[in-house]
Amino acid sequence: MKTLVKPVVAASFLIFSFGCGADENDSGASSDSDDGTVSGIVTEWEVKVDQQQAKAGEVVFTIANEGTIGHEFLVVQTDVADGEIELDGDHFSEENESLLVMDEIGEFAKKTTESLTLTLEPGNYQLVCNLPGHYENGMHTAFTVTS
Repeated sequence: MKTLVKPVVAASFLIFSFGCGADENDSGASSDSDDGTVSGIVTEWEVKVDQQQAKAGEVVFTIANEGTIGHEFLVVQTDVADGEIELDGDHFSEENESLLVMDEIGEFAKKTTESLTLTLEPGNYQLVCNLPGHYENGMHTAFTVTS
């Protein structure tokens, strides 16, 4: 019986190994959103999205508030490094010359989901919550729009 088990295990291993090979086209980096859809969450104290970039054009953000309090979601075009927007007290001024607020989902309740559709040009962005204290506590992430 032992002589039969070893060849079967070896054959199974070979079949499994060939089926789990690496994809030569997979660079390991986050890819552009081919369909223009970005899903994510806001929660204390982070903004997470399923990809960090999308192609220029129409982009639909579908964001769930998985936190225990209300949050907002802003798409901000800026070359300022992620998390480095200058604060004016406990939030940043949306009139700041170093950024352009493209649009936002205003404060929305916990355990709800909202969507925002924008037409975005290539460039650097931050996805943020700018309610008092939220940005400085980590509610931001970098986002890039490619051509």
